[in-house]
Amino acid sequence: MSPDQSPTRPEAPEPLSRLRRSARGAAVFFLALTALAVLWPSGSDIADVKESFGPWFLGAVGKDVALNLVMLAPFTFCAVIGWPQTPWWVWAVLGCEVSLASETAQALLPVLHRRAKVANILQNSTGAWVGAACGYVAARFALRRAARRQEAPREQG
Repeated sequence: MSPDQSPTRPEAPEPLSRLRRSARGAAVFFLALTALAVLWPSGSDIADVKESFGPWFLGAVGKDVALNLVMLAPFTFCAVIGWPQTPWWVWAVLGCEVSLASETAQALLPVLHRRAKVANILQNSTGAWVGAACGYVAARFALRRAARRQEAPREQG
């Protein structure tokens, strides 16, 4: 039995195991990308990136809000998929903590030339909860689908 399996849980099908490993790697990648964006020492560089990546139909403020809303969603989504033993809401709370730590770092490190805002914490945290909730729904769907696939050969035989 592998270290991440418990005796009470059935062994996951191999495709889900591959998915879990990929999701873990993606979660680490998205968290590192978030850290890079948060600790980048130029607020104007980040504003330029947001202007480039934000939805074309929004102005600068709208793009800032939209990108703050989605900043932590990929991390929490992938974390829920990658570590299914951890309750989904724990990842959402961790996303909120990452948001709070990010804004605190920007407030305490003047070398970053960034402005910390409570609104950013709320926007990032909302995205963290949405990402984690979507990850939970996707994981439940995938497990049900895998269970149906395993039952289908039994019904035919």
